[in-house]
Amino acid sequence: MKNLKLFILSFCLATLTSCEEDSVRPLVIDDGNAPGSVIGVSVENFAGGSKILYNLPDDSDLLYVVAEFNRRNGSEISVVKSSAFNNSLTVEGFAEEKAYDVTLYAVDQSENRSEPTVVTINPEKSPIDYVCESMEAFPDFGGIHLFWENPFQALVSIEISYADEYGLPQLQDVFYTEAEEGDFAVRGFDTSEREFIVVVKDRFGNVSKVKKYTLSPLFEELMERTNYQAITQLHDTPDAYGWVLGRIIDGSIGKNNGFHSGPGWEDPAGELPQYIGQNVHMFTIDLGVTVKLSRIKWFDRTSYEFRHGNPRIYDIWGGNTLNEDGSLDGWTLLTENGEVIKPSGDPGYGVKTAADVEASSKGWDAVATSAAPPVRFIRFVNKQNWLGSTFLHMSELEAYGQKID
Repeated sequence: MKNLKLFILSFCLATLTSCEEDSVRPLVIDDGNAPGSVIGVSVENFAGGSKILYNLPDDSDLLYVVAEFNRRNGSEISVVKSSAFNNSLTVEGFAEEKAYDVTLYAVDQSENRSEPTVVTINPEKSPIDYVCESMEAFPDFGGIHLFWENPFQALVSIEISYADEYGLPQLQDVFYTEAEEGDFAVRGFDTSEREFIVVVKDRFGNVSKVKKYTLSPLFEELMERTNYQAITQLHDTPDAYGWVLGRIIDGSIGKNNGFHSGPGWEDPAGELPQYIGQNVHMFTIDLGVTVKLSRIKWFDRTSYEFRHGNPRIYDIWGGNTLNEDGSLDGWTLLTENGEVIKPSGDPGYGVKTAADVEASSKGWDAVATSAAPPVRFIRFVNKQNWLGSTFLHMSELEAYGQKID
């Protein structure tokens, strides 16, 4: 019996040792053989980049194909990889219309590289050049209004600076977009003639030519907030958590100061015809005077940038008469589908960079259409918050323009 127990114990120890040894064996054994090179290469050029197609080598342990290239003279080597399940890869971010060499390597599971295959590409005109060349500028309330086209819907940033008293450029604002068409107004200036400087950048560090515009901004002023009044119409969303509507016109911006509507609220009076099936949340402000509006500026609830109930997509209406039924009859849509764009472009919920937080702290401008008539009342309609629903919280709201009476 004693010998039997010793045998069983020895067998178990041997089994455990064997399992431990097996667990540390490499999954892939390096055979020291590099895969064959990619062959049959062809190129499809497009705006700012190229699609490279190829035939893969016949190697059972092939893992991916890697492309190495320089976007600009003196720049670091850029790398793009494509798995062995694809027979193409895309390189982009080229600012100039000229020939570039791209080196392709086939790589196996042991990171052995094939002999290089060099292919020459000829990217077409960069998307930022299309944006820059289409740019137009006009005087606007308190600043400059820009219009442009972005036919390839590239993610670009438009940087607007002004020349100071020494002629040096001072950055005033940055607008991020990938829309096919765009317009943006930069505010905060008096009516003195000044030079504005505009450049377009992409996510690859490319910069367009500089465009300069000399013009005199139109007069605008901040409407005195002591004239504002919080109005509750039929269909307007009630407050929640003690965050009453009047707190968005008290001049105070902060984490726990402002208006908050109640999550899950549904309009007991029935949805307005303009928003059937959307369950929007809205509120109304009396400006106290009739105004030819240039913009409505509003501020996020701080510490909640790009998340929770801060507005993301919204409409703003203006009118001169409060309808008894709370309808929008006779009112004008001043801003339709206004959208807050996160400067970093990071799609992560609540993810924010220092630049994102700084942009939020400056407030968001909802620019009124130039054809809009003067109004006394505005109605802010939240169509989507950053959480994906329609309740909202907002810290502060201001109105700018020209007072009519």
